[in-house]
Amino acid sequence: MDAQLKKKMNSTHAAAWTVLALLAASVEPIVVKMGYRGTVTPYQLLVIKTIVAALLIFPLTRRFEWIGWKGVAKVMSVSVLLLLNNLFSLMALKSISAVLYLTLVTTNPAIIALVNSTAGKEKLNLKFWSGFLLCFAGILLTLDIRNIAGSGMEPVGISLVLVAMACTVIYRTRMDKLTAEYAPMTVSLYVFWINAVMIFFFFVPWVGPIPSEGWKIGVWIGFAAAIANLAFLSALHIMGSTRISIFNLLQRPLVIISASVILREMLTVLQIAGIVMVIAGTRLAKVEKLRNKEEAEKNLPDEKH
Repeated sequence: MDAQLKKKMNSTHAAAWTVLALLAASVEPIVVKMGYRGTVTPYQLLVIKTIVAALLIFPLTRRFEWIGWKGVAKVMSVSVLLLLNNLFSLMALKSISAVLYLTLVTTNPAIIALVNSTAGKEKLNLKFWSGFLLCFAGILLTLDIRNIAGSGMEPVGISLVLVAMACTVIYRTRMDKLTAEYAPMTVSLYVFWINAVMIFFFFVPWVGPIPSEGWKIGVWIGFAAAIANLAFLSALHIMGSTRISIFNLLQRPLVIISASVILREMLTVLQIAGIVMVIAGTRLAKVEKLRNKEEAEKNLPDEKH
């Protein structure tokens, strides 16, 4: 197959997977906040979400391949990070607004890009930083700053988001290597099965009776999590952790557009301008991948002895 045609097909597949991942996960923070109006706890939502996702992942992938105990250990080291990210995110949303949560996680792509650049996997340029800053400014325009200021800047909630973000950064950068070694669908399958086992041992015995609203929301976010993770890993395998993280910034505009369509809310001029800026920024923010060891070493900082 012609190299240019193959590259174009990969880009199309990556875009399709990315859109699917964004659609599946875009409204989760808002749905979770609605659930917290009742008596449901973050631990109960984590249990339902993980178990539902584990039950759905095999029908979605229809693929099982034994990767050996060494492979299971590799996936386990990464799946723990996803479980911790889910836990700390759910706990954070108990005390801070979904708007503040989305604002904080917007910085993830820049952190992931810096990690990959330091590791010599990618070379950042002016185009990337211009695109990222355009996205970040656009997202700020879509937010109600007064809502953020009045939402209560709880130190505990913000600290939990920062821990969740650290787990996300490590998870995504390590997934670059793991999805190059194993098929993304296989990795996704093992991630959710391993997490379900950990949930049964460490959470199920202590969560107590789960209220009905917990089941409704938990099942929804579990279904969304399975689809989002499968789509995310497939896109990450093609695009890389930095590029896919940039595309994830489209999540906020999708939430706003969904609210406008479903709830018939009018978009403000600033929100429309912000959405346009985010879309333009994701198109602009591209990184230069370093294809071989020599090229990577050339771009690493010089060591002084």
